[in-house]
This record gives sequence, structure tokens and C-alpha cells, in this order.
Amino acid sequence: MGKFTPVFKELELAVTEILNKQTTMGVRATILSDTVRTVSEEVYTRAVLIADSLGLHTVHQFCYQTPTGGIETFGFSSNCVSEPEVRKYMRYLDGGDRG
Repeated sequence: MGKFTPVFKELELAVTEILNKQTTMGVRATILSDTVRTVSEEVYTRAVLIADSLGLHTVHQFCYQTPTGGIETFGFSSNCVSEPEVRKYMRYLDGGDRG
């Protein structure tokens, strides 16, 4: 079997939807990181972190190569943390607001 190239269709669609939605609202969004890692010989994971002035978005998915060479995806998740939550967490990291 040739080299496997993981495909993350749901993840790519979700990232595109997030970027398009933010652009439509006039909010500039930036992809901070986009990483693909090998979990095992035939399982890969991809995580994308998107930031904008409203918060942080994370999109994650696993991809598996079947014994016949097909591609299956699983474990899709998409989350958003609002800007006030990010600020609260940053204050916590800076030593304030521990209660």
C-alpha cells in the first residue's frame, strides 16, 4: 500500500464555516495553529486553533486508514471559548481572580 495521506473533510468544512461566519460579521479571524499528528501507524489526529476578537475556536478530528486503504474519520469536535472566558483565564494565570 502506498503512503497514506489523512483526509479531514468535516474538520476542513468546519474551519471554513467558522472563518466565513466571522468574515461575514466583519470579524477578522486568524488560524493560530493547524497540526496533524500520528497517533499510531494508521490513525492520525488534526487540531486547528482559530482566534478572533470574540474568542478562540478549536476544531479536532481523528482519521483512520482502513485495511483496504479507505479513509474513515471519527471523534470530530468543535468548541468556542468566548473572549470574557479567555480574559478570566488569563487573569487566573497572572495570579489574580483565584476564587
